[in-house]
Amino acid sequence: MQKVAVFVDGSNFYFGLKRNNLPSRVDYHELSKALAGPNRELVRTTYFNSAYDPETAPEQAKSQNSFYDSLRHTPKLDLRLGKLVEIQDGNFRPKGEKPLFAAELVYQSASRDFETAIVITDDPEYAPVLEMVKELGRSVEICLFKDTQPSDLLKASDRTISLTDVLAKFSKKIFPAAEPEPDPEDNIGNRMTDKKPTKAKTPKSKGLLGNLFQDS
Repeated sequence: MQKVAVFVDGSNFYFGLKRNNLPSRVDYHELSKALAGPNRELVRTTYFNSAYDPETAPEQAKSQNSFYDSLRHTPKLDLRLGKLVEIQDGNFRPKGEKPLFAAELVYQSASRDFETAIVITDDPEYAPVLEMVKELGRSVEICLFKDTQPSDLLKASDRTISLTDVLAKFSKKIFPAAEPEPDPEDNIGNRMTDKKPTKAKTPKSKGLLGNLFQDS
């Protein structure tokens, strides 16, 4: 049985879900199993995103805890986090997430026991990384929504998987029912504030998951 590993560009996937009017609360183990399919073995999922520093942005960091804790308890999932750092105008921007994603993808492709890397991202900057993964002898499958098909990623991958189709077919398993609370939206870790953190109140945030496979 072929072994596969899944790599999730978390904030990029979040934006794709919101852009396609899909729920942002995702069961990543069920998503990975759906992408792997019944005839392949899921070795591991690695999820990438960025986190606030609890010392400099305690309220924002607290807002991420529930989401990241749930990921830490997800079967066969490793969590890799860059940092959200404050810039001159008081906003926060990710730092180190892209190099971490690229390095981890290449490292795991060189050292782990799997034949295929399934990658969720529509960021064309990762195209050279996918080429390196193929040079290491791994097959690469890129997961894309139908509304975004970057040519560089299509060329760098061996196959494409329609996220639109997979999420529709397995929606009941991938999108768990939201809990009844004032703001049930999950993946809050993907949202970045436009204001500096204060102790008086939490700043407002902006929005930062037939044949489904196609040969590219």
